[in-house]
Amino acid sequence: MESTVPFLSPVSQSPENHFSFYHNFELFYMENIAQNNSFDQTQTLESAFSGLNVSGYPDLPDSGYQFGGGFARAGQDRNNNVIGEGTKVGPDVESWGAFMYSSYQLGSSRNIEFSILPSSNQTRLLSAAASAAGCTMPFGLNNNINRSSFNTSKLCNNNQTRHHWLHEPLNCLSLGDLRGRLVALAKDQYGCKFLQKSVEKASKEEIDMVFMEVIDHVCELMSNSFANLVVQKVVDVCSEEQKNQILLMVIKNRFRLVEICLNLHGARAVQKLLEKLTTQQQISLFMSALSPGAVALSKDLNGHRVIQYCLKNFSDEDNKYFLNVVANNCYQIALDKCGCCALKHCLDHSNGEARAHLFQEIIANALNLAKDQYGNYVVQHILELKETQTTERLLRQLQGNYASLSCNRYGSNVVERCLLESQEPLTTRIIVELLRSPIVSTLLLDPFGNYVIQSALSVSKGFVFDALLNLVQDHYPIMRSHSYGKWVLAWFSRRKQLHM
Repeated sequence: MESTVPFLSPVSQSPENHFSFYHNFELFYMENIAQNNSFDQTQTLESAFSGLNVSGYPDLPDSGYQFGGGFARAGQDRNNNVIGEGTKVGPDVESWGAFMYSSYQLGSSRNIEFSILPSSNQTRLLSAAASAAGCTMPFGLNNNINRSSFNTSKLCNNNQTRHHWLHEPLNCLSLGDLRGRLVALAKDQYGCKFLQKSVEKASKEEIDMVFMEVIDHVCELMSNSFANLVVQKVVDVCSEEQKNQILLMVIKNRFRLVEICLNLHGARAVQKLLEKLTTQQQISLFMSALSPGAVALSKDLNGHRVIQYCLKNFSDEDNKYFLNVVANNCYQIALDKCGCCALKHCLDHSNGEARAHLFQEIIANALNLAKDQYGNYVVQHILELKETQTTERLLRQLQGNYASLSCNRYGSNVVERCLLESQEPLTTRIIVELLRSPIVSTLLLDPFGNYVIQSALSVSKGFVFDALLNLVQDHYPIMRSHSYGKWVLAWFSRRKQLHM
């Protein structure tokens, strides 16, 4: 039994395979022409063609067929007559199969116009073809029917998760018309823009209405990618009493507050709220609720932004309790990539007892922090502050471990910073300890220790420098044949102080 070819399946290149289909199509077309003929019997051929809707789009990409102008091929095909610029009419006989496939794949997503037919006939012809393909086609006033107008089963509604009323235009509505729907509207991409504009020019009664609808959902809305913008706009225009209610709702659950601050959008909304706090009571309430989550906030990038705002804009007394929580947990905070940066900001923006507490806890853990990939930056930051008493306490804490730290990838950076940022008596003490170490010769050839030796040579003077020079001279032969030893010798070559 001869197999039938599906309507939307590709058609082979043999013209014989299409003869029956083409014959039936021609009869169908002629019947439709007879029923609804837009041509006058006395009409000339020239006047008939003048009524055709032939359009070309020469700027579109070359895809094998010209879009517009009916069944037209691109300009590179042969044996076709050109009508206008960039437009051809009639299929290429040598590629009839490709023509049939491209012309009758009605489910295609390509936006190809069937405009070679007279406008009075193309609707009837295409509606019948669409019915044969199992499609429905909407009819409008536009006679240029596009393939994109066909509604196939492959098409889907991308906005099916949105409320049906959100598909309606909002520009003609007021806030009062949307009463009871503002929470859902705030979560919509376009709805949130409408609300922001409306709230800006809203009356006091409308602002009160918006506030009453969003206040019970404010924590949820602050973490939403769109609704947080609406909350920020409401915070801008609401009264002082309403602002207090928003603050109380946000800090009602301390875990929820931390969760909001850890969210990208929530952190921005919280910062906007903090900008609008005007009384000492409001600030104290917020900081007391925020402080228990200091560790989690310090380790998160979004939480870090909230911390920075508090440190920069609130007083030492307001931040005191928060900084004490940070100091008590400084070790685990300093070992985190984001936490070490937060700890450095705490040191920069603290004073008095809170600052002293931070120094005390960090210095107590300085040896372990100096060996960590992130903690070493916190130790170096204390040295960069150049507070004499604090520096002396830190160096005493590291005393006896300078040689071992010099061989550590991260510890060597701390030792170098100690040499470069300390005063001469303190640097002399460190270099003497290195010279008395049993592994001092190893430092000359160590991938990290050689940098410590170079820094020691840069800051040393008098007998200390002479002692380092003698050390290098004693190990000169082996250093010449070692890659890291050569780096130490290069230091002397740059300063032209080595004569051997």
